[in-house]
Amino acid sequence: MRMGEKPYLLDRTLETWKGRRVALAVSNEHSFTGILDEFDEEVILLKDVVDIAGNRARALLVKIDDLNWIMLL
Repeated sequence: MRMGEKPYLLDRTLETWKGRRVALAVSNEHSFTGILDEFDEEVILLKDVVDIAGNRARALLVKIDDLNWIMLL
């Protein structure tokens, strides 16, 4: 980001949500919850992930373009 450039709403929001549990939907088919660990302009990294069926994973990397929604839990 250049000096004086206003950050996008997504960037500002995700920055405040870092370290907190979120839920998200990927490609209208899969829903996950996890702790928002990191993000950039292309991807979001969640840790301690659980899917809708209860399956667990240590981490999940999701392309922002594939997100339908994300919410703070």
